[in-house]
Amino acid sequence: MIMYTPVPPELLWFSEENNKYQLLEGIVEGIPVQLRVVEGQLPIVERVLSTEPGHFLNRNCQPGRVIKGDCTK
Repeated sequence: MIMYTPVPPELLWFSEENNKYQLLEGIVEGIPVQLRVVEGQLPIVERVLSTEPGHFLNRNCQPGRVIKGDCTK
């Protein structure tokens, strides 16, 4: 079977054993974001939670960006 989807494979074939990170909400430059926090590493932006279209253009809040400093709520 071939599956064509924009969803990452980690979400399709999820396993509790492989889940070594935590998802938290935070604020980066006044923009609400969801952060992926891996133990011993800096948080990474998972997605933007804002509904303001201009917030999605901010480079510091784009998914995959490593956040330095305190940003969790």
